Amino acid sequence: MGLVAPPGGFGVVLTGATGMVGQAFLRQRGAHPVHALVRSPDGRDFGDGVHVVRGDLHGIPEALFPPYPYVVLHLAMKQRDTNHTGFERTNVDGTRRLLTRLRGDCRGVLLGSSMSVYGPGPHRGVKEEHPLRPITALARSRVAAEDVVTEHAVRTGMHAALLRPRFLLGRGDRFVLPAMVKLLKQGVQVGDDRVGCSVIDVDDLARILWRLASRMVETPHPEQQALNVAYARPLLRGEFLGTVAQRLGLERPAVKVRVPGALLRVMREVPSRRARAMAERLELLTHSQCLDVSRLVKVLGPEDLLSRSPVEALRSALNDFPS
Repeated sequence: MGLVAPPGGFGVVLTGATGMVGQAFLRQRGAHPVHALVRSPDGRDFGDGVHVVRGDLHGIPEALFPPYPYVVLHLAMKQRDTNHTGFERTNVDGTRRLLTRLRGDCRGVLLGSSMSVYGPGPHRGVKEEHPLRPITALARSRVAAEDVVTEHAVRTGMHAALLRPRFLLGRGDRFVLPAMVKLLKQGVQVGDDRVGCSVIDVDDLARILWRLASRMVETPHPEQQALNVAYARPLLRGEFLGTVAQRLGLERPAVKVRVPGALLRVMREVPSRRARAMAERLELLTHSQCLDVSRLVKVLGPEDLLSRSPVEALRSALNDFPS
């Protein structure tokens, strides 16, 4: 049975509900109903107000779409190619299938993309107009998915927002903070103290997503645009490691590793999946990855979420990190 939107309200069709961002989005749901496409609910409690529809991007049931105005938040993107089948089927063909199945009063699509579409960097204040130079298969599939969403939105007259965050902190983080802590415990620092990275707490990201969804329903003139998503000030490597070391009682690294750009280029050309993956990780650690978020500030209006200190957000994430 479908849910009922409050008078004047709207719902959200959500893919990727079990992931880090999807779970945060549901935590920040408020009174809005959510229709979530889930491949395997597995007894998970999604909470009141969430209508779980079993299926996937290649088998979308009609029941996914509500009989009232709604926005699509599409997060079901393949992030790791563990089965070596590539990213095209899920990230590009799956996105296209979702869009062709939209029914009823859909006002717009929020697509979970990534800063990786700009290429390896270093990036210091990169804007959305920057040329897209993806070098990995995953990043290329994200660019293709962005094109699919934009083309569909322009053709059908709906909103589209292509969301490009870099690093996510907070609840459910299995990569960023754990990786930094692991290096710190090994006494190794990759990249110098001035390397900057754009970050945002996943629950702050979820609050922004809800505001963007509301804006799509309230704004009659459709907009299609990419949006960098992060705190306005980047987190420097020295701040990152110093904050973590202090909170966990660890020593600052005695060994600092710098990786020449030429070595990374060679590693990317080696016909080895492992070498290319290592090159990607080293690029993320040694190249600044800093976004300009002035467009998002303009879209959201006066927005204290984006002015939050990234160091304060990191301290908050450390509160939940097992020591």
